[in-house]
Amino acid sequence: MSDSLSYFKETFEESRQEFLDLAALIDGELHTYPVKDLSFESLYIAPSSGQKEKLLILTSGIHGIEGLTGSALQRFFLSNNFLGLKEENVGVLIIHGINPYGFKNKRRVTESNVDLNRNFDVSEDLFKTQNPGYIELYDFLNPRQRYSRFSFYTSAIYFILKYGMDSLRKSILRGQYQFQDGIFFGGKNFEPQVSQIRDEVMRVGSGYEKVLLVDLHTGYGQKGKLHLFGDRSPYIDETFMDEIFRNVSVDYGQEKDFYTVTGGFVVFMAKLFHLKSKFAGIVFEFGTIDSHKPLGSLDSLYRVVNENLNEQNERDKTIFQSMFYPQSPEWRNKVLNQFESSLKKIISHL
Repeated sequence: MSDSLSYFKETFEESRQEFLDLAALIDGELHTYPVKDLSFESLYIAPSSGQKEKLLILTSGIHGIEGLTGSALQRFFLSNNFLGLKEENVGVLIIHGINPYGFKNKRRVTESNVDLNRNFDVSEDLFKTQNPGYIELYDFLNPRQRYSRFSFYTSAIYFILKYGMDSLRKSILRGQYQFQDGIFFGGKNFEPQVSQIRDEVMRVGSGYEKVLLVDLHTGYGQKGKLHLFGDRSPYIDETFMDEIFRNVSVDYGQEKDFYTVTGGFVVFMAKLFHLKSKFAGIVFEFGTIDSHKPLGSLDSLYRVVNENLNEQNERDKTIFQSMFYPQSPEWRNKVLNQFESSLKKIISHL
């Protein structure tokens, strides 16, 4: 157990350095991409056969603080001989710590308060997106001073009764492009990572017949459980998705009571490979505080709203960070085990 837990570091610097040390031992192409005063990295390991048949892309840290777990899983994957999944016709692209500011400062957002998972697209039309439901909730979601838990829940109950829980959640989480100081802000322009990742993915990924993207996240869902989230975007081959994820439970934003986002990373990647390769993309989301339930969902929103004020005391910071990076050894071991078993099952269908 102790060896497994050693993958989980407490800082951006430790995580990044261990990734760089591992990359130096692997026969691959390492690239560093500057973002303000920090950087993120990519590591590409080409197929030993020289034949570009299958490509696995494994990404972490779009929501900065979530990179602590994502980095642990990427390093676990590399340290354990690619979990036995590296065949002679399989290429691997690891993109590590995409949002280094959030990673370092244990926040979800970039330096510009942008939620990167609302900022990816191939067209600037993204920033014309309107979210009228968010506008109606602006004062509730972006208070002038910190909420107490009681005052937040009191306000939340009013809006739940007015709009309904599902409508409320979808309006909030979809993303918004009007209010730079607000939560789930998708930006007014593309963040640097968009063009950097686009260029790297197109350089590396060109010519592959099949591409599988696994984007690593934490926070939403049942505590200690891996949830798989897909998208029924027209840019994603539904038949190929169903083939890759057969006998695997996947929740799709367009189905049941789940929500969709604008500017999402998976759909962006699908657009890059559309008509060039068979593409399947999935979010691995490791639950932390049972936020799939109504009370857990409200608790999650409470933490995000207060964190956005930047007026946290140390207790607030601990509460926020525990929603994305639990200290529990049991949770961390569950994450490693489910990551390994699920990735192996999915890759076997590729």
